[in-house]
Amino acid sequence: MTQTTIAAQPSRLQNWTSNLSAGLVLGFTEVVFSLSLASLIFSGPLETYLPRGIAMVLITSAVSIIFLAVFSSIEGCISGIQDNPSALFAVAIASMIGAMSAGPQLFPTAIALIFVTTLLAAAFLFLMGTFGLGGLMRYIPFPVIGGFLAGTGWLLVYGSIESMVNFSLDFESLSSLFQPDQLIIWLPGVIFGLVLFFAIREIDHFLVMPVVLIGAQILFILFLLFSGTSFEQAAERGLVLGQMGSDAVWHPLPLGEIAQADWRAILGQAANIAIILLVSAVTLLLDISGLELSLRKDIDLNHELRTAGITNLLTGLGGGLIAFQDLSYTVLNHRVGARGRIAGIISGAIILIMLFAGLSLFAYIPKAMLGGILLFMGLEFWDEWLFEGRKKLEPLDYGVVVLMTVVIALSDFLVGVSLGLVLTVIKFVVNYSRTNIFHHVLSGSEVSSKVIRSAHHQRELLQMGTRILVLELRGFIFFGTANKVLEQIRNQQSIPEDQNLAFLILDFRRVTGLDSSAVFGFTKLQYLAESHGFTLVFTHVAESTKHQMARNGLEMGEAVRFFEDLDHGMEWCEDQMLEKHEITMRIAIANIRNQLFELGFAKANTDKLRSYLEVVQRAKGEYLLHQDDPSPDLYFIEAGHVSVFLEMPDGKPVRVQAHNMGTFIGELGFYLDAPRTASVVADTNVMAYRLTQKAVAEMKAKDPELAIAFNELMLAVIAERLAAANRELMALNR
Repeated sequence: MTQTTIAAQPSRLQNWTSNLSAGLVLGFTEVVFSLSLASLIFSGPLETYLPRGIAMVLITSAVSIIFLAVFSSIEGCISGIQDNPSALFAVAIASMIGAMSAGPQLFPTAIALIFVTTLLAAAFLFLMGTFGLGGLMRYIPFPVIGGFLAGTGWLLVYGSIESMVNFSLDFESLSSLFQPDQLIIWLPGVIFGLVLFFAIREIDHFLVMPVVLIGAQILFILFLLFSGTSFEQAAERGLVLGQMGSDAVWHPLPLGEIAQADWRAILGQAANIAIILLVSAVTLLLDISGLELSLRKDIDLNHELRTAGITNLLTGLGGGLIAFQDLSYTVLNHRVGARGRIAGIISGAIILIMLFAGLSLFAYIPKAMLGGILLFMGLEFWDEWLFEGRKKLEPLDYGVVVLMTVVIALSDFLVGVSLGLVLTVIKFVVNYSRTNIFHHVLSGSEVSSKVIRSAHHQRELLQMGTRILVLELRGFIFFGTANKVLEQIRNQQSIPEDQNLAFLILDFRRVTGLDSSAVFGFTKLQYLAESHGFTLVFTHVAESTKHQMARNGLEMGEAVRFFEDLDHGMEWCEDQMLEKHEITMRIAIANIRNQLFELGFAKANTDKLRSYLEVVQRAKGEYLLHQDDPSPDLYFIEAGHVSVFLEMPDGKPVRVQAHNMGTFIGELGFYLDAPRTASVVADTNVMAYRLTQKAVAEMKAKDPELAIAFNELMLAVIAERLAAANRELMALNR
């Protein structure tokens, strides 16, 4: 007992140490990142409100981290303010303020935009999780996501420079960047961002970022000491954030100020707000997918969506930004060995302590550090999608990513994303139109219905089989792929003139859907059938598709037929060919002697065989055989038609075969002495002959030569059926 307790102590101590160190590192890192995002959003005309913006951002970070640490289903989950939506917030606010005149409405309008958008994001995420719609976001084309994230990288890189120099960048002001007084402000930030980027890229350790941040702060302090610059002078020159005064305190959401907002200006940002919502959902789903791979566990996506929705409801009511489960922070937490929910709670507590007790320390943080962090985040996106993406993506997909990035940089997100979607749709249509929509292309010589016919009928159908063309279609059919059916028909010109196409069967069993243009293509096919004298046979067509075809003029008629499945459609085509060529009339009808002769049985032997057979008659709808019954006999159908059904547990029979006159039935069970595998029902009045095991035994004793001849006949019948099955199997596996 004592040994067990002692042995457990180091593990428990190690767990607390890992959680404490992870909480401190993550809390400090999140504070610095929050300051960077705040400086990105509250810049330019809003710079005077930066202290209040910092307080809003920090409360968002603390609340989201603590709430998700407790309620997320992901062990060791750490949340964070999301840079993608934050960059878009900066774009939307800058666009909105640019259309407004300077005045007291600027800040209320900005926080009202943040407030409304965060609450809408909360509702959007929660409803997606509630209705299980998270999977729909996975249908967004991957290159579009990559182009959007690379474009976000541009906004962060661009915003990092603007946040440091504090004026809008354009072609006119570009030369101002290289003035000595401006160069000293932004160049250290760029160097710091590059150092941070390459350090994290080359050194795989969770302490790299804190060490670089602390080192940068120390270097800045040394620079001030050696240059003789005081903090007051540094603040005047725009090198540090400077004293924040009484505004550097978080207050509950100022509803009075929000009421003063310019709601018309906010409404003008509806498109940007919609993009922020979409981007938030996509980013969260990408993070969850990444966590599933990194942590090697299945995560309840809908639960995480609902939890993220509630999180943003809380942060939104506090006036904060969009925040949810963060991939990099959570993976970092696991990498240092932290488990459970302690690290997240500690991290959130660190942020709250700094917010309410030590916010004045932020006055000494250099702007170059905050701008460098934004640059670092932008470079991370570029590294993944513009540099590494060249190796991972196909050339066309990579081209979409690059083009979207350029368009977003020169125009805006809406244009860039729209262009990316259009390009990927065009690429998909072109690629899909090249796919083979034919699951199988078969002739009547290679595949037949499940009807077992007389030997003469089978031989005739085999010779005329090329007059039936079976196209088994698959996938979603639209205008580009429907035209391939017409091309396939044109290829039939190679058929000899005396065996022109008589029936074209289009099987829709594997078709998932078709658009209106595809229906029009089939209507053109109907005109082709009428002009060339063949019949268009549709099988396995859903009722909704039939109505769609009917609205476009494609209905049952002389040139168009519909059947429930391929088997019945094929049977009808075979019957039509046999009837047209009057094959039925050329056989001695209802004569077992001639029918067995067609199978290769001598007529003299047929006369002797008759003495061992019993005549059986069945009316339409009556059973000839019952499934699971013993098999003491077999039958020869002299006249009529029967169907073979599987009796299913749900009571609905399934037709597996049919037999016409001149065919045997029940022979397998008869020779194997096995129970009946299916039931046989008369489709018409049936005249049949029954041969029992007892009669066969008597035949072997009295006339062994007849018994041998009959066995050879049955062997030939079974072999012919096996040969037909092999022909079909070979055709299906071509």
